[in-house]
Amino acid sequence: MDLKTFNFPDLDDDRAVRKAIAELLEEAKERKFYDGNTEYNDLFNKLFFSGGEIEFQKKVDEDFKAKAWTFCRAVMGSWDPKHEHKEAVCALLMSELLVAKKRKKLW
Repeated sequence: MDLKTFNFPDLDDDRAVRKAIAELLEEAKERKFYDGNTEYNDLFNKLFFSGGEIEFQKKVDEDFKAKAWTFCRAVMGSWDPKHEHKEAVCALLMSELLVAKKRKKLW
């Protein structure tokens, strides 16, 4: 799936939002963001639980950035999807939008 062409729904349409989350969740599973151990899963959890600063990738199209980030923020703040689903969908979107800091090796 090319997320840059994904039709992000109007956030007032609950049914369309749930359908979009389900579609994005399937893609997130394929890309290993569900139960993932990626820097984007880490970034989601840091932002979700503690807040923080973000940095957008320089190459991101402005229209895609606006639509995808608005949707991502709405998913993060919603009560409906399970946390694991939120994490996977948002990590997927963040991987296309944000710069994630590389993990430090412990040894």
